[in-house]
Order: sequence, then C-alpha cells, then structure tokens
Amino acid sequence: MRKLYFSTLFLGSVVLLVSHNVSGVSVEKYLTLTASQKTTLDKFRQKVEPMLYANYMKQDTYLIQWIRARNFDINSAEQMLRENLKWRKNNGIDNMRKEDWSDLVHELPLWLGTYDKTGRPIGVFEVNLWDIRGIILQGRGPRALRYVMNLVENITGQVYERQEKFGMNVTQIVILANADGFNVIQHGCPVCLPFWIQFIQLIESHYPEVLDEFIIINATPAIQVVLEAIRPFLSKNNRDGIKVFGPNKAKWMPYLDAKISKEERRERYGGTKPPIEY
Repeated sequence: MRKLYFSTLFLGSVVLLVSHNVSGVSVEKYLTLTASQKTTLDKFRQKVEPMLYANYMKQDTYLIQWIRARNFDINSAEQMLRENLKWRKNNGIDNMRKEDWSDLVHELPLWLGTYDKTGRPIGVFEVNLWDIRGIILQGRGPRALRYVMNLVENITGQVYERQEKFGMNVTQIVILANADGFNVIQHGCPVCLPFWIQFIQLIESHYPEVLDEFIIINATPAIQVVLEAIRPFLSKNNRDGIKVFGPNKAKWMPYLDAKISKEERRERYGGTKPPIEY
C-alpha cells in the first residue's frame, strides 16, 4: 500500500501527500485532509478494506473519493461503496473493456492518450459525431449507454495505471468537448435527454469526485438545453467543473494553453499533436 506522510499546516490541519514525488504533477485538491478527516479515512478503510478486491481500490486516493462524496459520513460512504461494488459485479463492469465494441467505436468516438499539465488523462470528443438520437431511435440506447460507461472505465483506468505503474499523484480526469455542430434535434431531443440524465446518475453513483473539469468549446446557446436538464443531477463539484466557452477562440485558447500543453492538443484545439489515424 502506498505510504503516506503528513505535514502540519496552519490551524492544526494536515496535508495528505503521496510519497512518490513526480515533477510537474500537483497534489489533487481532494487529497488535502484535516487531522479529523484523516482519522475518518483510517476508520473508513478498516470497515471497507476486506471487501475491496482490486489493488487500486485499496489506495487512499480511491477511498477519499467515497468519503468526500458523502461529506465524511462513514456509514453513508460505506453504503455507497457497497452499492458500487454490487453494481460492478451485477453488470460485469470489470470485464466490459474486453467486450467487442466494434459496432459503436466509430459512432461514439472518444480519443484518449493525451494528458493535461499535471498528468491527468484527457478524453476528447467531437459532439457533432455523436448521433445520440439516431442510435436511440434504432433501439440501441441501452447498448450505447454501456459503451459510454466502457469509455469511462477506460479513462479512469488510466488514472489507476498512472498511480500504480508510474507512481503519479493523479486522481482525476478531464473531458474536452468540441461542441461545434451541436444541435438540439440530434443531441438534446426529448428521447436524448433521458440518456444523458441516466449517464450522469451513473457517474455520480459510481465514479464520485473523478472529474476535474469538463471543458466545452465552440458552444452555442442551444447547448444549455442539455446542461440545464442534467444540472439537477450533478453534484456541486461536478457542476463547478463544467467550463463552457463559445466559438470565440480568443476566449478558450488561453484557457487551454494554461491547462494543456500544445504538444498534447491536436490542431483544431490549438496544438501540435499529430492527427489521429482513425
């Protein structure tokens, strides 16, 4: 298990730091705990560790997600984690990355393999390529939802891989969406909104505290239809993590420059990364 140490700060608080010191990777905000919160984390670990079957689940970086999501209420966090483990077992979540998704990989593309300046994995997608309405009308909504959850498993899997293999102090992900081409009929229609709401509910229940930011560029006012529909289902942290920029490149480019190096962005995002052979 990853060793942890503590540095006493002002007013008796402590900062929880992972002992691996990787240059350029910042300490995530939710790894900062008071002494009382650290005691709660230790008690939570004692209660849940016997049922945790994967190594990444036993790390403090994972356990903190659940107690933060339930405001350090140990019993509530334990119930949430138990329900998550049951959901993973009943739905074969641990094996979904091995499933054949060839029917959807070109219809719902998400590009991985890029990282922000702190090392967080980034998922990049073009909204106009996702024909959610068409897929749902074809009766493939449930399979599409499972595929999108598979994408979530892929990008969160990168977080755990970077922790375990490379000792990186990375705990969250970033989503970067180009909303150019968004239209209400194709992406925010009455049959589309339940899809997005169900997706958000799954994220909130089974991947708490995992999102650092959801950055949307080239957004038009019409995208607010979807954002307003899902907002009531989002936790405060996830609501605060949504950053929406219009089509004015002078507005969103400096923001991306500060967060993601040009070498990690493709040309349409203001970067120099070679195009994907897709």
